[in-house]
Amino acid sequence: MLGTEALMFSGGEPLLRKDFVLRLAEHCIDVGIIPAMLTNGVLIDHKVAWELKDAGIMAVGIPIDSIDSKVHDRLRNVPGTFDKALRGIRACNDVDLKVVVTTMALKSNCAEVPQMIDFISSLGVDQVAIYDLVPNGRGKEMMEEMMLQEQREKLMRYLQRMQEEREMVFVFSGGNPLYPQIAATMHKTSGTSPPDLLLKQFWINAPVGCHAGINYLSLRPNGDVYPCPFLQIKIGNIREKSLTEMWYGSELLKTLRNRTLLTGKCGDCEYRETCGGCRGRAYAYSGDVLAEDQVCLRDLMREENVFPAKVECFGWCVG
Repeated sequence: MLGTEALMFSGGEPLLRKDFVLRLAEHCIDVGIIPAMLTNGVLIDHKVAWELKDAGIMAVGIPIDSIDSKVHDRLRNVPGTFDKALRGIRACNDVDLKVVVTTMALKSNCAEVPQMIDFISSLGVDQVAIYDLVPNGRGKEMMEEMMLQEQREKLMRYLQRMQEEREMVFVFSGGNPLYPQIAATMHKTSGTSPPDLLLKQFWINAPVGCHAGINYLSLRPNGDVYPCPFLQIKIGNIREKSLTEMWYGSELLKTLRNRTLLTGKCGDCEYRETCGGCRGRAYAYSGDVLAEDQVCLRDLMREENVFPAKVECFGWCVG
């Protein structure tokens, strides 16, 4: 038994098989698993929003790539997707189905994040997942668009401040394993109340740090299984082995769970056991799953007095 606590439907576009998603979501509820979904939002109207809510979907992640509709549509390669995504967000809000807006922070658009947050807030959404690029898949073509380290740290501090001022929840996702703990510590050291709002995003108890193969697996439509969507190393196929066999028997997963094997800066870091770096990014850059992560937050953690012994268990988030 794996003791699965949450299941995220993504794609492609999961609502192309809405019937299947609804049946699986209902089954998740029956067996005590929390279902959520990532979708482009274009197929969601009030009828679909009600169906998702009635099936037990806990939250829906919908991307907004730019507050400029033309830029969003160009990035999505389909005219009209911006307006349809907004329709989907409003439909979910109307039926009280939790929405998390997702967006990608890049070197070229990092300065626009404040305007993006203003826009998202105006939609009545209070949870935002901001992704830091992990250069795999199509992301390999965008490696030059990764944020500079000073941009990344400035953005983290800005999100923490906005979280206090706006009562919004920000997830800085995509290969930043210790962001939740950094943000929580910032709250405490700035004299604000304990970060209860921050913890709204977390639904299950899980080790903080890189989740790949530790409390997370990615299942493709063809049955292929990966440690994480960002780590492109196949560990098997459910048509050939059960998830339980792969979870307990995969040599790759055993390697990922043993952080004493990490090399480079990650191997020598005092945060090794509680962070581990993003294994997907490390592999994308070096071809070695144990190599150092090119994006390191150690200096920020030291500045904010996030000591390894203070790191606690946080949970997995919809973003």
